[in-house]
Amino acid sequence: MKAALRVFTGLFVVFLGLYLTPTYAQQTKRKKINRAKLEAEKQANIRKINELNAIIAKTEQKKEVSVGKLNALGERINKQSKQINLLTENQELLDMEVSELTRESGQLSGNLEKLKQEYAKMVFNAAKVSNKYNQLSFLFSAPSFNKLVKRYKYLRQYSESRIRQATLIESVREELRLEQLKILQKKQEQANVLKEKIQETQNLEDLKVKQTGVVAELNQKEQQLKEQLDANKRAVEKLENMIAQMVEREIKRSQQRIKNRAKDTNNANSESKISSKTIELSPEERKVATSFSQLKGRMPWPVQSGFISDRFGVHNHPVLRGVKLNNDGVDIQTNSGNSVYAVYDGIVRSVVNIQGVNTIVAIQHGDYFTVYGKLSNVVVREGQSVSSSQKIGQVATDGDGTSEIKFQVWKNNAKQNPESWLRNR
Repeated sequence: MKAALRVFTGLFVVFLGLYLTPTYAQQTKRKKINRAKLEAEKQANIRKINELNAIIAKTEQKKEVSVGKLNALGERINKQSKQINLLTENQELLDMEVSELTRESGQLSGNLEKLKQEYAKMVFNAAKVSNKYNQLSFLFSAPSFNKLVKRYKYLRQYSESRIRQATLIESVREELRLEQLKILQKKQEQANVLKEKIQETQNLEDLKVKQTGVVAELNQKEQQLKEQLDANKRAVEKLENMIAQMVEREIKRSQQRIKNRAKDTNNANSESKISSKTIELSPEERKVATSFSQLKGRMPWPVQSGFISDRFGVHNHPVLRGVKLNNDGVDIQTNSGNSVYAVYDGIVRSVVNIQGVNTIVAIQHGDYFTVYGKLSNVVVREGQSVSSSQKIGQVATDGDGTSEIKFQVWKNNAKQNPESWLRNR
């Protein structure tokens, strides 16, 4: 009986150790984190898909196809592909979870069998001393009083061990039942995800067919696209000249301020240090510029929803072969009527209208400038101080039904890539 008690105690400790080890707890926690992260990504991507569906629906109100519609379809395909990738990750995670649950279920089944076998041995041994006569005989056959006390304690512990083992068997049986139920639930989730993935893959193929149709129609409008491209180039040249003149004006204004200060203090050295290419900052302006520079990589978007439809720098035209585009900033396509917001505190330095890019608002942030083009219903004026996230106007919609803004970031007269400034969405 002592041997049986020792075996039971060992099994009990091993069994508990299997579930109380840090590795198991860490694995469970890690799986929950991965699942929560994956689900958050899926929901965020679904929101973006819904935004794009609204943008596409707006462009489809016009019977004629447009580059804006093509851009929106391209971004919609990207997000659809991402959704399929996320579903694939979901499948892989579920496969891992099912394998883990199956392994745990096997361990529980094995532990249950061992416990039942050991319990059977204990019952068999207990039967030998089950009646009072045998128990009394066992006690009073002790060679000394101390031995008698020890035998009494042993009988009591043995009885308690049987009760604990019976309780443990029931606990393990219930745990096994729950694990098997989890496996069934996970397999049902697997089936649902597979069904969803098949549907999303079909949606992707439908989008690609639609995209091919739009490209084919746009190719038939090559001459019209070239005319639009020439008009856009002229508008962008005017915009670039406007920005250059604005920066030059602010440089001269800052130079004059330094000269006036030098005269007031009779400091000739101050005037000799003036740069002709950069804005001379006052202490307050330097503070603003420093704060603005720290926005890199986490700058808020000037619109609450949308996607980058045309990127910074030189790249191929989406339809016209051999034609290159050069963008001093980025174009952000969004929904019609959406508000446009200042990305940081600053002073409005220009509010002008240029044919082809509608109303332009330029805001100074120390020696940085942000430029917002293709606006309508502008609600700020030149010289006005604005704060971060303050509304400055609305996005304009062109004749093709495309609603987008031009967004640029400059430091003095050097162009910056806005994508490296804007936070990830």
